[in-house]
Amino acid sequence: MDWAQLYEDLDAVLHGEQEMSHHTAGSFGPGPVRRCTDAEKVIERLRMALKLLTARAQHDRVDEKHPSIAHLINLARVLRAQEVTGDLDQVLGLVRKLAAVTLDLVERLEATGTMRGLAEC
Repeated sequence: MDWAQLYEDLDAVLHGEQEMSHHTAGSFGPGPVRRCTDAEKVIERLRMALKLLTARAQHDRVDEKHPSIAHLINLARVLRAQEVTGDLDQVLGLVRKLAAVTLDLVERLEATGTMRGLAEC
């Protein structure tokens, strides 16, 4: 897993450094740096990150001690299972939801001392 790329994806999706293009489904529009070219690739990276994060949380049994982490793990499972359609609004919504849950889960795992940053997964 390329955690540096994932951080870039999270910045682009959540902090608006780049906007997803409404002209080319699944592509990022112009920005200072072109970090991702395909929303489906971003979705797959976020899905993989969530898979690794949830495995880490469950391995360390953090989900049993922290209901908020258990909730995020359940939400991550639901989002990871969602199919990507050709509908741009659905794709953009899924990317944003996956990014938000990924960041929330990272922050909760860091707050509990389970990990320090994404690279520890």
